[in-house]
Amino acid sequence: MAKVLNQHYRTWYAMLLRLYPRRFRERFSEEMAQTFDDMCLERQNANRGLFGFVLWIFFETSVGAIRENTTHMTQLSKTMLRVALVALCLLMVPLVASRVVEGWNWPPRAFVLVYVLFFGTGMAYALIARRMGSWAYKAGVGLALAAGFVLGWSNMVHVADSENPANLAYFSVLVVGIVGASLARLQPRGLARTLFAMAVTLAVIAALLPSGAPPYMARNMVIGHVILVVLFTTSGLLFRRASLAD
Repeated sequence: MAKVLNQHYRTWYAMLLRLYPRRFRERFSEEMAQTFDDMCLERQNANRGLFGFVLWIFFETSVGAIRENTTHMTQLSKTMLRVALVALCLLMVPLVASRVVEGWNWPPRAFVLVYVLFFGTGMAYALIARRMGSWAYKAGVGLALAAGFVLGWSNMVHVADSENPANLAYFSVLVVGIVGASLARLQPRGLARTLFAMAVTLAVIAALLPSGAPPYMARNMVIGHVILVVLFTTSGLLFRRASLAD
């Protein structure tokens, strides 16, 4: 009977540990569970009651879980605030340019989309890069997000200027990235394949989709496409390096 009860205590304690943030669990849950088992066994061998002890440990662990989750949320809130402020500062660039540069006439919704693009890119890097300690992984994330941001920005501006809906095909490159990253669960090996797929998709679209631009602009567009393909490919190689290092 005592063994069955002890097993129940261990099971309940393991469930309680799941309330802690993931990073905390990965670092300390095994040690905490082992310490709990040892203390229960020690009290059992000394013929001392377990119920009051277990009740206190459960209360203490619950308080710790609340404290750690509060700390985690506080850190997340600080990260969101920093990214929001940086995005706001970056938004000043097109806002000032729209007042100074002739012909730069963005509607209000364009500034909203640009801010969302800034904020989303910054938050994605802040949340994804800290999952891994590898420099190759962090560099791959930064490069992929930078290239994706440039692609999204330039395509949005190009669509607004040319009003050619065919240019929306370029957004399929970003869709490939989002779907691929989700399926890969942000693991480096899967992300490497995703970035290679994005590079191939962009190259195919650039080759098949007519630009309709004058020759001097078409040359610049080709150079831009090549640079983005190289950036996506380099990011994929960095993720591949990170996967081999694991």
